[in-house]
Amino acid sequence: MRHWIQEVRNFIYSYHFSTGLRTTISVVVPSIVFSMMGDLPMGIVASLGALATALSDVPGTALHKRNGILTAIAFIFLTALGTSLISPYPLLMTGWILACCFANGMLLVYGNRGGNIGIACMLVMVSILGENPVGPAEAFLHCLVILGGSIWYGFLALLLWQIRPYLSVQQTLAECIMETAHYLEERAGFYAKDAHKNFDEIYKSVLAQQVIVSEKQEAVRELLLKRRSAQQGSTSINKSMVLIFMDIVDLQEQIMASQTDYLALHNDFGSMDILEKFHTLIQEFTGELELIATAVAAGQRSLPRANLRHEIDKVQHAIADIRKTMPTLKERTKLLTLTNILHNLQDMTQRIYNLHRLTRLERVKDEVIDPRLQLASFTTRNRYDVEPLVNNLTFESHIFRHALRVSIAAVTGYLLGQVFHLDRVYWILLTIVVILKPGFGISKARSYQRIIGTITGALFAAAVLYLTANTTVIFILMLICILGAYSFMTQQYTLSVFFVTPFVIFLLHFLHPAHLQNAELRVLDTFIGVSIAFLASLLLWPSWEHNYLPSHMSKMVKDNARYLDHVMRLYTDREFVMNDYKLARKDTNVSAANLMSAFQRMLSEPKSKQIHGSEVYHFVVLNHSLMSHIAAMANYGMLHGVHYPKPEYKLLNNYLQQHFSCIVGLIDDPATKTTPPPTNMEALETLDIELEKLYQLRQQEINDGKGETPVREDMLETKMVRDQLNAMFSLLKDMKKTIDKTIKHP
Repeated sequence: MRHWIQEVRNFIYSYHFSTGLRTTISVVVPSIVFSMMGDLPMGIVASLGALATALSDVPGTALHKRNGILTAIAFIFLTALGTSLISPYPLLMTGWILACCFANGMLLVYGNRGGNIGIACMLVMVSILGENPVGPAEAFLHCLVILGGSIWYGFLALLLWQIRPYLSVQQTLAECIMETAHYLEERAGFYAKDAHKNFDEIYKSVLAQQVIVSEKQEAVRELLLKRRSAQQGSTSINKSMVLIFMDIVDLQEQIMASQTDYLALHNDFGSMDILEKFHTLIQEFTGELELIATAVAAGQRSLPRANLRHEIDKVQHAIADIRKTMPTLKERTKLLTLTNILHNLQDMTQRIYNLHRLTRLERVKDEVIDPRLQLASFTTRNRYDVEPLVNNLTFESHIFRHALRVSIAAVTGYLLGQVFHLDRVYWILLTIVVILKPGFGISKARSYQRIIGTITGALFAAAVLYLTANTTVIFILMLICILGAYSFMTQQYTLSVFFVTPFVIFLLHFLHPAHLQNAELRVLDTFIGVSIAFLASLLLWPSWEHNYLPSHMSKMVKDNARYLDHVMRLYTDREFVMNDYKLARKDTNVSAANLMSAFQRMLSEPKSKQIHGSEVYHFVVLNHSLMSHIAAMANYGMLHGVHYPKPEYKLLNNYLQQHFSCIVGLIDDPATKTTPPPTNMEALETLDIELEKLYQLRQQEINDGKGETPVREDMLETKMVRDQLNAMFSLLKDMKKTIDKTIKHP
């Protein structure tokens, strides 16, 4: 029950709900005002303008938000004007639909904001097609009303932004923290009882969640760091959020740093209850992060609920009890894995307590953002000039092919409606426009979701209209449906469609009472639209993910190599630059998310197009493991420092970089002969010999009753570095074998 209440609370504080509430207000108010004036149909027209502008509005800095809304208003008005004037002429309308869908589809070259403006314009075009054609004077009046609705939404959105300028940033940051908590929870699964029986499923969940975390981090960077770099926020709230975000990104690296050989861990300790203790402990960490996320979203203070240090002490005592049963140093070395994980959790404890503290603004005044970091370098610069558009006007561009696909599918739906005299052809076109995405996998998923949502939503609407004719009850339910539709639009598409369908049916019930007939028509039109969209995505120049996977794989390997090179500067005599290191880490996380996303999309494509699916998945897992080992090296070097550097570290880094270069060469051009990397690294053997000497010296110290000594510290540090580098070497060898199967033998 408590978990359910927490989920509801998180949703109410979320960006999705506040967006849904804002959109609902902007859409409902014009209809109510015009209804009170006795002209509800005109109110619906004004609401259309508000709705379209709301759909085009995405989070951003004040400048981007304002310019995006103004651009959307202009494009929506021009689209409405053109459609209204041409709609009486079917032949001209066919050409207009083709041109309009293509032009708006191409706006995807400008990213999410441009894509949303394109969808908003197509929604306006499609909605106007649903009404009977009118004369030029009345058409122009309708367009002015749509313009008024658009301006109303723009005014409301910018006004609310002025009142609470940090709301969207707080909510996005809170979502990032919550998803990081879920990522930690997924990784806790490795320590659960009998986890070794389903490691593959756990890895899939971890990798999928890593994609979500990376997307949320990127969203926060665009909102928060651009605001900071544009000098739009030097307040305690802004400073607090920057510090919290930096800690969360570092925390995710610490979570990854706990990577180990989980199978060996279960083989060594599966019969004991120590792993379950770790599982319970990590769940406590997850709960603390969820508390912090809720507090950030609500703009409140958070206080620790659990005593994490006490819980860690209990696990530490359990490890000490196990140590007593192991008399020799060789046996005790097995415990180093558990000890390292526990030390990592201790470091995470301090960071979590610091996150709690940062939610209390009075504690932030004396904090300093690391002056070595150039925050602007962590954001991407969006280009809104004509060059990206011109560069994508080629069949090589998947956006160009997508724009053509949408236009042809929309024209097909329109002509089908004309030939068979379908009453509400606009719903077919709306289904096509909303479902069709650049990738086949996303379009396929949207098709299923829209069918399920439409059928269930239509059944709900039919049941309501059958049970009651009370207009007040129906209107209240329609308001709830509007709120649900826009709250879940970007989060749960099926649920959003479920709410959209009764909303439209109830609206048509008020405008053109036809009772249950509206529900039947919605389902029929949806099936027609989904069928056209599905066939278009399958037959019209489809974009199969296996064509793009090699570039994602190559980028992933290059970024991992750069990430390792910067981390190894901590272990050698080369200069370590904090900003460059964090940029390399960010690029690696983004590349990993892009690679996993592409792989997930491939899995939703036809089986014949899932070329080397198992090998690609193995490559993804290997890269994730590699990132985790690099993170472990970074975590140790940053938090504890390297006190016993070895000359072998520099040689081993050079060897590993050769392996990276060889793999990149095989991916980029399989026909080119690359210099094979060394199969045996002498520096690693030298390190093994030195480590064996340290073991012997330490055993002698134990025999002499000595406790913590420099020899012990040297041994632990050397073993940690040796184990991590050796694991990377093994992973890169496996990666090369996987590439040989995947790339060289398609």
